[in-house]
Amino acid sequence: MTAYADTVVVGLGAMGSQALWRLARDGVDVIGVEQFSPGHDRGSSHGESRIIRTSYLEGAEYVPFVQAAWRAWAELEEAAGSPLVIRSGALMLGRPDSGAISGSIAAAEHHGLAHEHLSPTALAERHPRHVMRSDEVGVFEDAAGVVLPEASILAAVRLARQSGARVWNHQAVTRIEPDPDSPRVWVGDTQIRARRVIVTAGAWLPGLLPGIADLGGGVRVERRVLGWFRITEPAPRTAHPEPVFARDEPDGTLWYGFPSMDGGRTVKIGVHAESPEVRSAAVRPPGAQWGEPVDPDAGPRPPDAADAHRLGELAAGLRGVAPLPERMASCMYTMTPDEHFLIGRRDELPGLVLAGGFSGHGFKFASAVGRAVAELARDGHTDLPVGMFDPHRWDAGPARP
Repeated sequence: MTAYADTVVVGLGAMGSQALWRLARDGVDVIGVEQFSPGHDRGSSHGESRIIRTSYLEGAEYVPFVQAAWRAWAELEEAAGSPLVIRSGALMLGRPDSGAISGSIAAAEHHGLAHEHLSPTALAERHPRHVMRSDEVGVFEDAAGVVLPEASILAAVRLARQSGARVWNHQAVTRIEPDPDSPRVWVGDTQIRARRVIVTAGAWLPGLLPGIADLGGGVRVERRVLGWFRITEPAPRTAHPEPVFARDEPDGTLWYGFPSMDGGRTVKIGVHAESPEVRSAAVRPPGAQWGEPVDPDAGPRPPDAADAHRLGELAAGLRGVAPLPERMASCMYTMTPDEHFLIGRRDELPGLVLAGGFSGHGFKFASAVGRAVAELARDGHTDLPVGMFDPHRWDAGPARP
């Protein structure tokens, strides 16, 4: 059996759902293929909340892209008729020379973004939930908050359907055949022939496209764990609501958290990065809790007591929360060697547009990524600042235009 479309989107998670909506909205004949169902918990786009922040500690070069994402999120919210982004502000915590502090300040100053430096005394007064060391400071930015991941994906797919997109749920892509004029996507015994194929398959991207896994020395899939901790004591009342936060520990661990999203019952935290010593190890120790490799078809192993203990150690930095999480969830990070994204084309994969390798910090950009890959598939170019994410950036030879 053969089906036909102008464009096929493989994977309807964070990025693919947005691309599907934008293409369908613009009248493109598009099929979206999802091996589970939109909003599932088998990949990297679940867990009820994601941080969006503008003073981007990972690099000032991200700021124009996150500003574009804010605008694109607003477009999706307006079309959906429901809130998908909650503005709470963001608090970065750590020593003055830590990445969370110095990176956020550098990005803010480079782009003239409003931000506040908070001394230990100011932190104690404004954000008493946090237990701070005497040598730690804070940076607060108002242009930050929470994106609702499952709700965003479901809204984008719903709007795409309403605009005419065909959505194939619970159907796994088994093969993608690149071609400059008519690439093909195989779903079981059915082939879909199209003018362009957008591949936004998350942790499955390296397996679907041989060669992607070797870019830059290796794209890998890693396990992470999220934990929800019961609030045992309300934070003292201040004039400042509790913001999302990220905290750099002295050993290099970067963890993050959210104000309560369930009416003051729990707070959620997770570990983003390990200490540099563990992260740079050539061979990870057996049973490593953070960063152990994952086969996406099998999925990350479920959280266990060791995960609860590790998260509890970090949650001790918050006043008024239980010592152990009441529930946990595992997810996957698809990591590139430089921890920057993959967005664009590869010469040896004609007819395909890729988006992947989001390295645990991509969801906030999903609205802009979806627009970018939709434009690349439809028009062959985009005016969004995605050059730094070129999948050819590790190749030898002169820089690509």
